Amino acid sequence: MTQGMGQGLKGGKMMGYQKFCYWVDSDVLRKVREAVEQSKEKLGEELRIPCRVLRSSRDMAYIAPPAWDGFCKRRTSWYRRSDKTGQFLVVSNTSLNHLDIGNPIIIKESNFKPDRLPSYQEILQLIKLEKYQSLKPDIWDRVDPLDKEFYQKWFDRRPSQEPFDFDKIFAHHLANHANFIDPKFLIDRDGIKAPYSIADSIHVCSSCIEFFNILGEQWPIKYVVPCIGAVQFAHLPIDEYFEVRGGSGANDKADSAGTL
Repeated sequence: MTQGMGQGLKGGKMMGYQKFCYWVDSDVLRKVREAVEQSKEKLGEELRIPCRVLRSSRDMAYIAPPAWDGFCKRRTSWYRRSDKTGQFLVVSNTSLNHLDIGNPIIIKESNFKPDRLPSYQEILQLIKLEKYQSLKPDIWDRVDPLDKEFYQKWFDRRPSQEPFDFDKIFAHHLANHANFIDPKFLIDRDGIKAPYSIADSIHVCSSCIEFFNILGEQWPIKYVVPCIGAVQFAHLPIDEYFEVRGGSGANDKADSAGTL
C-alpha cells in the first residue's frame, strides 16, 4: 500500500493567490513581449533568483536561463539536468491562453495538509532511491558553509525542542526532491495520485523545482510547500501547501510508484 495516502484536505482558507506559468523558447518569448507592449503592460525580467517571479505583486515576469546559475546555483542545478535547459519561464497573475503559447502550470493556494510526514528512517530510505540517485546533479549535495549559516538563522527564529542539526535538515532537502521523482508519499486527489512535500519550509529546499515542473512534471497534481528561500524572496507563506496543476504526465506513471 502506498504510504501517506489520504484525502488530505483539512481546514484552511483559500486566499485567491494564483500564478500561470509557461515554458517557452526565445521566439515565443518575443511573441509574449510584443503582446505585452501592445497592451501597455510590463514584462519583468528575473536574472538572479527564480522564485521572485512568484511574488503576488509581480503581475508578469519571466525567468531567463542565467537566473538558474545565480544566487541559488547549487539548489537550482536541477534545471541544467532537465529538458527545460535553455528555455524561459513566463509567469503571470492571469492566464495567457489567448496568446496560444501552450498549456500553463497553474499554482494556487490550497488547504491541503498531509495525514502524516515520513519518519527520519523513511527520509533516509527516500535518499537511497535509485531514480533519485541517478538524476541528481553533481553539485546538488555539495553544501557551502554559507548554506548552514542561512538555515541556522531561520532555525533560531522558530521555537523548537530540538537543537539545530543541519545534516538532518539537509537529509530532508534531499528526500523531498526524491519524493517528487519516485513518490512514496502521495494522496489520492479526485482519483489521481498526487505527491506532496514531505516537510515544513525549513526542511525543504529549492521548491521552485517542483513549482515549475522541473521535477514532478509527470504528476498532474502536486502539493508543494515553499522553501525558506521562497518565503524570503517570493514572500510566500511559510509551511503552507500550494496546489500545482499542469504538465504532460499520465496517471499510469503514478500507478507505477512503489512503496518504501
